[in-house]
Amino acid sequence: MSDEVIIRELVGPDQTMTIFPLYSQVSRLSQAVVCQRLSAMFAQSNYRCIAAYIDERMVGASGFWTGTQLWCGKYIEADNVVVDSAVRSQGIGGKMMAWIEAEAERTECAVVRIAMVLGRERTHQFYARNGSSTTAC
Repeated sequence: MSDEVIIRELVGPDQTMTIFPLYSQVSRLSQAVVCQRLSAMFAQSNYRCIAAYIDERMVGASGFWTGTQLWCGKYIEADNVVVDSAVRSQGIGGKMMAWIEAEAERTECAVVRIAMVLGRERTHQFYARNGSSTTAC
């Protein structure tokens, strides 16, 4: 067994639905609702998703959005970073954020941003460790 983390982009709603077992560790949404929402998100044409694997086992996933806003120009925004509870605190979330940051650079985004829910202290700590000074939105 290797400890190497491989990040791959998931293409389209069907492939992205493979995150459901992992996502269900942190959400109570039904599979049908997740499928419906992912389809709507992909229909907007600016949503993408990556997954982290160790030995072909999905151990992490994160969506991300790209867009343009007047105040910053082109941006990329991480959305819902999830790491399997069995391997949390092993740097997998950080590796996914590094992948998203590299994609931002590759696609000439001026800003990498995040959005967090108030009251989720572990989430705030994760983003602070990974270079964000944002505390909430």
